[in-house]
Amino acid sequence: MATGIEAAGLVLGAIPLILASLQFYAEGISVTKRYWKYKEEVNTLLKDLSAECSMCINSINMLLIGVVSQKDMVEFLNDPQGARWKDEKFDRKLRARLRTSYDPYLWSIRSMVTTVEKFKEQLKLDRTGKPQFSEKTLFKEHYKRLKFSLKRSDYKELMDRLRRANESLDRLTNQTAYLETHQRELQSVPNFRTIKERAESFYSALRTGWNCPCQAHHTVSLRLEARMDDILSDEDDDEHQHTMRDPFHVLFQYNNQHITTICPPNTARPWCWEEADVRVEYEQERHGPMAACSGHPSKGVRFAKQNMKKAVQAALETHPNLQPIKNLCAAISELQKPQRDVCFSLLASEIAKQKYGVHIYPTKQMPPDTDTWSISSLRTILDDAEFARRDRLKLAVTLASSVLQLHETPWLDQSWGKDSIFFVKRPGTTVYDQPFVSQHFSQNVPTATPDMPTSMRCIIRNQPLYALGVALIELWYGKPLLELHKAEDGPKDTGNIQTDLMTEFSTADRLVEELYSEAGGKYGDAVRRCIRCDFDRRSRSLGDVQFQKDVYRGVVAQLKENYEFMFNTSCSHR
Repeated sequence: MATGIEAAGLVLGAIPLILASLQFYAEGISVTKRYWKYKEEVNTLLKDLSAECSMCINSINMLLIGVVSQKDMVEFLNDPQGARWKDEKFDRKLRARLRTSYDPYLWSIRSMVTTVEKFKEQLKLDRTGKPQFSEKTLFKEHYKRLKFSLKRSDYKELMDRLRRANESLDRLTNQTAYLETHQRELQSVPNFRTIKERAESFYSALRTGWNCPCQAHHTVSLRLEARMDDILSDEDDDEHQHTMRDPFHVLFQYNNQHITTICPPNTARPWCWEEADVRVEYEQERHGPMAACSGHPSKGVRFAKQNMKKAVQAALETHPNLQPIKNLCAAISELQKPQRDVCFSLLASEIAKQKYGVHIYPTKQMPPDTDTWSISSLRTILDDAEFARRDRLKLAVTLASSVLQLHETPWLDQSWGKDSIFFVKRPGTTVYDQPFVSQHFSQNVPTATPDMPTSMRCIIRNQPLYALGVALIELWYGKPLLELHKAEDGPKDTGNIQTDLMTEFSTADRLVEELYSEAGGKYGDAVRRCIRCDFDRRSRSLGDVQFQKDVYRGVVAQLKENYEFMFNTSCSHR
């Protein structure tokens, strides 16, 4: 028996044949003139059937949205009884989309299959669904031989059956579309604000954690993760009580290329790379016997501690080898020894009177071959043959979510881009699904990021989102935006910031329209909303909760659904 998707193909394939046959018979009646009494009945039947068929085709097309990709839709519809309609993966997607409505749909569509077959029988069509003769002038002879019905009343029962199935299919289709729309509107949005506050607190703690005389650059790289399921919704009340399911994962790097001349030549690095998980947790009010601890100087690095005695005991039982340390650099250096079962705790004075505790848990095993590790930016790996489209589109989801997590923090500049995203190359491999952003900590004053020209702010209305849109374009094509430039976009590489930025925007805006035909509606919509800041809302600040929800539902969720649809798999939400 035909599956739900295969039955839809059978109906779509049979309907045009029935309509064409009725039209052929109507023209045969006009030629012979003897059967003109049937002309009006056949034409009325043709009109009624045509209306029902149009309604049926529209319903099936609506159901196919989200089941068949936009780029495959034309090929699908042009071959409605082809082999692709029998592919079980499409029926699984249809079943997942309709859920409890799948069985009623199956009844309706199979009823339509039966009805159209009955139509073909009464019209005496051949096995291919076409009339058994091709010359209109011979209509009289073949009518007498085949004895097919021309009376409208003979088709009344079939039309009633088709109409009932059609109405049922129409209701199911519209209800499904309605529920999908409202489910997106009611979709719970992760509390990105809580993640953002913890990322800022971690950075603030790091700023005071390098009390070392080595004069080297210390780099901390934060792994970007989708984090769409690991935290309570921002619709819950007490945000300070939220705990992230998964910690931040970071890499520490010691770079002695920047050691100043006051150090001895050929100074050996005390350490190279180190890996750790970081938990940033809300510190409860400090009262009673533990309150005195909060009066200690918070600058630097000290043991992990909790405010209540039971928490302290639990921590000590879990980590019996805790030792006091003076600074983070020295502490990491000590990790090169076999004993690594420790936990560092940073509390920077900037963290609103110890609002958050920053707990660093180094990996239990020492990272191997760290001297051979290197980093590559997204720019350098865009055209890697091994950086497959599947990896690129999964990265698109992670980057989109990360913008909501890290906007307006030191971890992600307003004008971030492919030179801001890094991947660690370890011996023989690059892990493409583990992107990082980095911050350098040294005694030098950090270089300020140039501001976007004021005149461009009415065009690029949200810089981090625009940067995301550019990244999404580059990830789809596997090329930097500059390589996608056309002369019509304007002059490039002029050295004038405003001119070059305007040209870049023109290129991106042009590609928005092209992406719809190549990448499909969901990906195209996500890119359009980012490039044009097209959210139908006055506020354009990612700090605005409602605008943030719009971005999540209109960009992040769309990219996730697109990825899962294209590769028939769940998008991992580390």
